[in-house]
Amino acid sequence: MPFQDRKNPLYGTGEITEVAPGVRTIGLQGNSLAVETPSGLVVVDTGPSPDVVAPVLDQLGEPVRWIVYSHGHLGYNYGVPGFFDYAAAHGERRPTVVAHENVIRRYQRYLETAGLQNHINTRQFRRAMPDLTAPPPITFPDQTYREAMTLAPDVRLLWAPSETDDVTAVWLPSQRVLYGSAAVINGIPNIGTPMRTMRDTVRWADTLDRLAALNPAVLVPEFGPVVREDPVRQLTMTAAALRWLRGAVVDQLNQGKRADDIVHDLRYPAELFDVPWMREHYGHREYIVRDIVRSETGWWDGNPTTLHPSRPDVAAAARAEAITDKQAVLDHTSRLRGEGRVQEALHVIDLLALAPGDDPLVKQARAVKEELCAERAAEASSYVSRSFYRSGW
Repeated sequence: MPFQDRKNPLYGTGEITEVAPGVRTIGLQGNSLAVETPSGLVVVDTGPSPDVVAPVLDQLGEPVRWIVYSHGHLGYNYGVPGFFDYAAAHGERRPTVVAHENVIRRYQRYLETAGLQNHINTRQFRRAMPDLTAPPPITFPDQTYREAMTLAPDVRLLWAPSETDDVTAVWLPSQRVLYGSAAVINGIPNIGTPMRTMRDTVRWADTLDRLAALNPAVLVPEFGPVVREDPVRQLTMTAAALRWLRGAVVDQLNQGKRADDIVHDLRYPAELFDVPWMREHYGHREYIVRDIVRSETGWWDGNPTTLHPSRPDVAAAARAEAITDKQAVLDHTSRLRGEGRVQEALHVIDLLALAPGDDPLVKQARAVKEELCAERAAEASSYVSRSFYRSGW
């Protein structure tokens, strides 16, 4: 049963697909996973809502013994109560919820910052604020582990810090099937998302190399198709690309360059970046560059004006007041736009668009900026970039 809300790319389809004997992906949240064991099913990630659980469990037709959290990001396991209710209704044992120990700290932080998380998610996933709850409907795990944990003779949980510090990969050694979890998404690693906390680029590369050392024959990513053709190469090459980014950005920083210069000056090796698994359909290489810069420097951009700035609306008003010919700003923006120089047009229109008040030309500038943002969204490959262009400012 496909989900109704298709605006969020993280939501799955509800479809069940066999990966190997006794191993299936479930379209709950991306590639959720179900693994048969003598004690019952291991299910990794329960989806965005309890409402989508019952039809999937009806298809699986076996009791769920364990629920494993792939990682602690919100929404991946909002379906847990549906699993509990289903087990109770069918006279089955309540599944045990297992996660890496760092999920506890992350969940506690999300409860403390529930309002912030909702504001971020309204922009990143284009969700209306009333659709989001505060506090979020999270279920804390019953059991945690630190480095590794064996749930059944052929089901091994491995700590795989990458997108978060609480990622769990699943290794099935007898079949050499690896569930890469949030460490593997069949796209460029999701590092440096504009409104999120920093993610350690080198740690992610280290994790990918450790997973490659298992020599999997089948790689199940968190999102995207199952990888059967040389999954080790995909893991090691992604790790190499991340290490290249780290080295290249640090080299630029050592030359005294700033983030805005670095993102334009880097030249990316085709053998590392022009490959299918590094597509920028969610993350983006420039996001990673900025996250590496943030990991090595402070928040300041180096411009003395921004060291102790005025309030944004006060500064914007002062800029607008300084412009005696506001129509000239609008006209120049139009010329740039007509030449296809949309990003430059955005820089110019901000001279007016950010100013407060009801000046007709300022209001016109705001409308023009909306149009320019829509054009930039149409050009962007990354879902996240498209969302932020379309979510206002």
